[in-house]
Amino acid sequence: MKVPESNRGAAEDRVTRTLERLPLAPSVEAVLEALLREAASALVVSDVFMCWREDGSESHVLVMPGLSVDAARARGERLLDGLRDIDGGLLPYVALDAEREVLVALPLLAGVEPGSGVGVLCAVLPEGRVPSEEELARLGLHARLAGLALEREWAVARARAEVEQAEVLRLSRLQAVTEAFGQTLTREEVAHVVLDLGLPAVEATAGMVHLTAEGRTASELIAAVGVADALVEPLRELPRGGEELLAQTATRAEAPVWLETVAAIRERYPALAEPLGEGPPRSLALLPLFVEGRVFGTLAFGFEREKGFSALERASLVGLSRQCGQALERARLYEREHTARLEAEALGARLSLLADASALVSGSLSWEETVAGVARLALGHFADGCAVDSYEDGVVRRLAVLHADPEKAERVLELTSFPLDAGQPSLLSRVLTSGQSRLETRRTRGPVDAKLGASWRASTVILTPLVARQRTLGALTFVRDSERAPFDVTDVSLAEELARRAALAMDNARLFRDARAAEEESRRGAARLHVLVQVSQLIAEAGLDLPTVLDVLASKVSEALGGGCVLQLLGEDREQLEVVAAHHPDPQARGVLEEALRRDPARVGEGLSGRVVATGKTLFVPRLSAEELRGDRSPEGVGFLERYGPQSLIVVPLGARGRVLGTLGVIREARGREYTAEERALLESLAARAALAIEDARLYGAATQAVKARDELLSVAGHELKSPLNALQLQIHLLARMAKDAMAASGLAERAEKAARAGQRLGLLIDDLLDVSRISAGRLSLNREELDLAALTRELVSRMSEELARAGSEVRLVADVEVLGHWDKLRLEQVLVNLLSNAAKYGAGRPVTVQVESRGLVAALAVRDEGIGVAQEDQERIFERFERTESAQHFKGLGLGLWITKRIVEAHGGGIRVESQPGRGSTFTVELPLPDVSPR
Repeated sequence: MKVPESNRGAAEDRVTRTLERLPLAPSVEAVLEALLREAASALVVSDVFMCWREDGSESHVLVMPGLSVDAARARGERLLDGLRDIDGGLLPYVALDAEREVLVALPLLAGVEPGSGVGVLCAVLPEGRVPSEEELARLGLHARLAGLALEREWAVARARAEVEQAEVLRLSRLQAVTEAFGQTLTREEVAHVVLDLGLPAVEATAGMVHLTAEGRTASELIAAVGVADALVEPLRELPRGGEELLAQTATRAEAPVWLETVAAIRERYPALAEPLGEGPPRSLALLPLFVEGRVFGTLAFGFEREKGFSALERASLVGLSRQCGQALERARLYEREHTARLEAEALGARLSLLADASALVSGSLSWEETVAGVARLALGHFADGCAVDSYEDGVVRRLAVLHADPEKAERVLELTSFPLDAGQPSLLSRVLTSGQSRLETRRTRGPVDAKLGASWRASTVILTPLVARQRTLGALTFVRDSERAPFDVTDVSLAEELARRAALAMDNARLFRDARAAEEESRRGAARLHVLVQVSQLIAEAGLDLPTVLDVLASKVSEALGGGCVLQLLGEDREQLEVVAAHHPDPQARGVLEEALRRDPARVGEGLSGRVVATGKTLFVPRLSAEELRGDRSPEGVGFLERYGPQSLIVVPLGARGRVLGTLGVIREARGREYTAEERALLESLAARAALAIEDARLYGAATQAVKARDELLSVAGHELKSPLNALQLQIHLLARMAKDAMAASGLAERAEKAARAGQRLGLLIDDLLDVSRISAGRLSLNREELDLAALTRELVSRMSEELARAGSEVRLVADVEVLGHWDKLRLEQVLVNLLSNAAKYGAGRPVTVQVESRGLVAALAVRDEGIGVAQEDQERIFERFERTESAQHFKGLGLGLWITKRIVEAHGGGIRVESQPGRGSTFTVELPLPDVSPR
């Protein structure tokens, strides 16, 4: 056996550990950026850049802020392609231009050898400034450091690639070991595979396999590779109690043992110190071989150097030992089975029959053929005739009657016929019921002799039940003619063994048949589910637009079931069906189909679809011709049948919420492509989803129309209420003025003022309802004009001073700076009124602060009160229509003011937000975009 070559494990370990530490080091970009800044600082310039290439690849550029990347790249590439020394390395380059600039370019050196330049570090000095020797030396140092950083990065990339390549090689070697295990049949073959292929896979140089035979306590060496002769002899047999012997520690502990140094090996096994000497192995991995929780051997790997086993290496070695253990167990089982087969063959010709029968039943899944084959195997040596009966659901069925001489098959039939015995169950029935074999002698009439008359022949019969998994599947009846020795008890045992094998074959075949049927049903179910999911997804994507939903349904059903698809819905009179969607892969056929259906529309109770609507049951016609429809009162689709010939047809009702909405039908050419029961079930499932989608779309359409009608009613009602209200408010204002002028009693003036406020409040409510209607209909328009928001705010605060004073709220106004923008004055007044009214209503009589200012590109209006506040979870909801917080339920209002305010602000391109805590007041901030004023 060949000893594996030494490997690069030590170097790979160092590289791996280096790569593990790399994430802690700064990235090469960070290093280069720091060097670039240092170089710029050293030369007191800002135009510094680097340009480099890696193995002829595209150039890379790193520049200081403010410097053009493209310009730097162009300069750098010219320098990279420029003047080089005799070894091919880049030369320092200084270009002097006293009037314009000085370009200094130094190569990025990655090593000390000539020609190791990988890029350039460039600095541009303005106004003809010439760099000093010290500056050039300092810049050269930065170039050197940059080259080293790049070289380190490339070296790391190369090392990482090498480690990855080594890992791929290791995995491929382990895969080769796994594949080789699958081809082994003996323990020796398994041991050689794990050592020949396993050692290179885990980068070991030596290995041994010890196995413990059943009934023994000592482990025997099965194979060894790379182990010195001085070590092989003392380790050829390991007593289980040997404390000082290699690998027994792992066997006793039932866990791996990792000895990573020579010192650890000698300390653990002093007896091996002299045989080991100074040569390998320098570290050991001792792995127990398990099967079903029992340790039956040890796998040992030796390595030529001391090493610390990483988690990955330990997992690989343990995995290899497990695979080796499983392969050894398979080999043991194979050897045992092979030995048993040899012993069975030694029993003679009678037991060879069982072997042949076993081979027959294991090679076929057609149980009828298998059982008949077992019966044929028994013919000749064991029996002269045989009958096979199956027993399923209480019914006995004769499958085969065989005889070694085909001309005597009738005799076997006579001997294996078991009529009722005086009203009692027949012999075969008793065997099937009891599950017990029977040995019987049966007499049959022989040929008539002219002198002796009729003769009788005695034949022996064995009836053996076919039993598998406590189920009786049938019976085998063996017949031996009178010319041969009758059956005995030994023959009954052989017959039962044959029947057992045949029964297992029958049961396995039935299980296989049921599994295939279940698999096929699962596949069909998965396909149906896939179609249903697709249709549901498409319906969801179509939304609630009824025409789109109908078109999606028709096209997808046509695609899923093949052929054409027609959707018909009941009209408003619920008497006649109307074609609302049709689809066919052939556009011409689609036109013919639509024309035929519209020419002879179906009515409820008439025609194919009409009868489906009337009965609510599916119509499934595998083959329908035009002649079958000509006598119908409503020959639905007859024109299509005349044009394209007989068709296969399924029409299912569309039922939703206890009502039939219409029908969903599919149709395709019947020649060898008739629809199946599975496709009918699929169409019924699709129809259920389609009906719900159609009903939902209809209800959505009705709801949309109702909402539209409501909004129109609100708009009309608002306008109708507004006119008399305006007249009423005018009269109340005149009355209040007259009362004051006449110096009437203060009570009348107060009542007139209250009536005016009530009218004003009613007017605001009507305005809110009108705005709801306008916003819902998308008719909110803005009349923009140049406007000072601060002046408007001062005017509104002054106008509402009496209302705020009645609420007990002192107003603190901060609006001294002019804030100009193009806004709708009336709409912004509405925003201010709503916010100030809310502050007065919910401010609890505390001061209210109003502030207007410019914040960058937006104008900000903030209204702060110190009232009841708004909880965090309600701060989004209060801007919705008709929404109010729980703490504000006892205040009057419709819950529309903030919703309208938000829509007005958003129409101006701005936004509104609230900052609040319960009991600590609220701050509403409106932000409106200011005009884009370019700097002069």
